[in-house]
Amino acid sequence: MSFSNTCRFVTLLAASTLVAMPLASAGKIVSFDWTDGIVSIAGIEPPFDLTINNDDVVDDSPNVMEVRQKDFRGVEHIDIVFEVMNTDGVTEYSFIEGVQNSSGFDWESYHIQLGFGTGADFVLSTPGDGLDFDAPLYNSTIQFDPAPGFSFPDVTIVSEDYIFADGGPGQPDTFYNEPFVFSIDVPDGIDTFTLRQFPIAVVPEPSVMILIALGGCAALADPALYLCRMTQ
Repeated sequence: MSFSNTCRFVTLLAASTLVAMPLASAGKIVSFDWTDGIVSIAGIEPPFDLTINNDDVVDDSPNVMEVRQKDFRGVEHIDIVFEVMNTDGVTEYSFIEGVQNSSGFDWESYHIQLGFGTGADFVLSTPGDGLDFDAPLYNSTIQFDPAPGFSFPDVTIVSEDYIFADGGPGQPDTFYNEPFVFSIDVPDGIDTFTLRQFPIAVVPEPSVMILIALGGCAALADPALYLCRMTQ
């Protein structure tokens, strides 16, 4: 494996979360769009001169997808939907991202998930379908601590489709971090997929009481949209 963070593996995901998706064709990203969550996204550089069908390349893939700034104005998710086409194989991409916290809250962790659909219709990818964060070898960089003291040094691989990073002081409000780095394997057998990302905020206890009184976190039906924890 190639990690710049401390990494740990856990077993999670109940069978009820596993949803079979209809088959089509895929393997290479041809376009993408984003929805939900953030006010601005900038500095997008899609990969050119692709090396296709390069699954489990040692170290980082030459197919680099850069998103230099995602500006979160709230503690919520962003769904980026990728359209893909058949290459008769699996193509690996290295994602390099910059994240701006403009949410008004400090963050204690940052989460990335692979699946299908957006918003309330989002479902995690089925384990073993070929869409994953460089499973099973994880031999490319996974990094969420580019700025020591203001990021997430500990990476947890919940499943091949769900990774989160925490530990350390987290990412303060108004702070910009880059690069976050991770890899995605894109297989044949799908025509689109969704990359979902969201932070979890640290909310001081008095603020939590105010938010609840105002119908803040308690009013949300989807816990992936706004996730709040009280400090001890």
